[in-house]
Amino acid sequence: MIDREWFKSAIKRAGFRSQNAFAADVGLTGPKLTNLIKGDRRAQADEIQLIAKVLGVSETQVKEALGIEVPDSAAYKICGYVFGADRVVIPENNQNDFEDETVNIPIFYYDGIILRVRGESMAPRYKPNELIGIRTKHQCDLSSSLIGKDVVAKLSDGQILLKTLHRGSMDGRFSLISVNQNVEPIIDAEIVWAHKVDFHVSE
Repeated sequence: MIDREWFKSAIKRAGFRSQNAFAADVGLTGPKLTNLIKGDRRAQADEIQLIAKVLGVSETQVKEALGIEVPDSAAYKICGYVFGADRVVIPENNQNDFEDETVNIPIFYYDGIILRVRGESMAPRYKPNELIGIRTKHQCDLSSSLIGKDVVAKLSDGQILLKTLHRGSMDGRFSLISVNQNVEPIIDAEIVWAHKVDFHVSE
């Protein structure tokens, strides 16, 4: 059911004196907007996006007001695993040799890859079966913004690890500290690439 009162209040809060003025601002005619709010016309994705932007609300709020069912999660494919001793197995060069495993998480339009944690060696920060997101398509930037952050990094010896990144004793070298205090730190490592952990969530 469409919540017409919500639209009326939202348009007023956004500073529009009339529905027609709001319609013009989102590129619709008055009748088209009226039909949309009455349910006689289906809203397009780009229209919902623009309406949300002009009203200063989320797209989810607009969809809910239009009576559109909003999913509470999105499906993603598992693209790698984090094992004991911080070891990460991840495909490179767009090759994915893992069995198809799809998970649903409450994060939408994520353009990175999802890794699954195996084992308990990184608890309590990373719990067994938790899901980790990293964006490998983004350019690797070993700048100060990554220092002190958890990253998935490939070392010059080929290892791929999930560690906390710290500065090394010289330029171009880094120390990698495990979240598990029983794992020895790696000092003054050469890093090929590193990507920040964007999130970790339970399934």
